[in-house]
Amino acid sequence: MNFVMQRVEYERHTGRAYVEFREPDGDGGDAIATTIFSYRTRAKLTKRQVHEEIVPKARHLLRRAAAATWGAYYARSVSRS
Repeated sequence: MNFVMQRVEYERHTGRAYVEFREPDGDGGDAIATTIFSYRTRAKLTKRQVHEEIVPKARHLLRRAAAATWGAYYARSVSRS
């Protein structure tokens, strides 16, 4: 899959970050992967700083979620055999 970053938002007053990735799906729709997580900083971030600090963390979290999902799938398939 080849996801493209669509949207990055950071709400300073709530400390929430939102990153959205999309990819065209085989049936004409879109596959959408989003991450919403807490990100606290005392600094006032510019748009560029938001991208530099929040996007890598979002990608890391998606990788961890994918690994956890694959691990759970693999554990189920091993226990059934």
